[in-house]
Amino acid sequence: MLTLLTTTKKERPKVDYERIYLDCMVRGIKAKQLAPDDKTITKRIIFYTVKYLSIINIKGMSRESLEGILVFDQMLLNSICELTPAELLTIFPVTKSYDGEKYECKDYFSTMEALQAHGLHEPIRSPETASHLLWDYMNPTLMMYQVHCMSVVSELHSMETGKGLMEEFFEDQGVKLTTFRKYENDAGQTFMVGEDGQSFQVVKKIPRYLRPIQ
Repeated sequence: MLTLLTTTKKERPKVDYERIYLDCMVRGIKAKQLAPDDKTITKRIIFYTVKYLSIINIKGMSRESLEGILVFDQMLLNSICELTPAELLTIFPVTKSYDGEKYECKDYFSTMEALQAHGLHEPIRSPETASHLLWDYMNPTLMMYQVHCMSVVSELHSMETGKGLMEEFFEDQGVKLTTFRKYENDAGQTFMVGEDGQSFQVVKKIPRYLRPIQ
């Protein structure tokens, strides 16, 4: 008599990249204290700090935690000051995108132009210069890092004034923004409700490969 064994597919455990990057960053900082002139360690700190800040979830963070992120950001800029643009390129290669002029955005050419204008082999020296170069840098990880850091600044600004940076900017331009909040009813349907009382249902798009059976 044969017995059929059935197996269930186990879900892969969720990887906590925030914790991994943070731990690697802290280990790098400790190693730097023992070898302050070791640029390999400096590069390691820069890499893991950027990776950490590029994925960190700030939702629900306290003011103290948000301010702590800005401390990490300042440490990052100070570390970049020890490098040259050429050395920074070995950590974060420029994205091979070449149509920036067409779409009026940064690309490989504009990034290299900014780095060469500074001097590829000239030390970056100041946090302000580091910040400007990163702003001109075409790399997805660096771009997400900048988005998250700006979100932190905006959140802190909102705690002070009740308005985020973008909301305040549009109001200064005379543009009225409507704030929407998401709600879910007992049936599991999701709705977006605006501050003016207008609402609409959120409809999840069905993937093409799923089709109802007739």
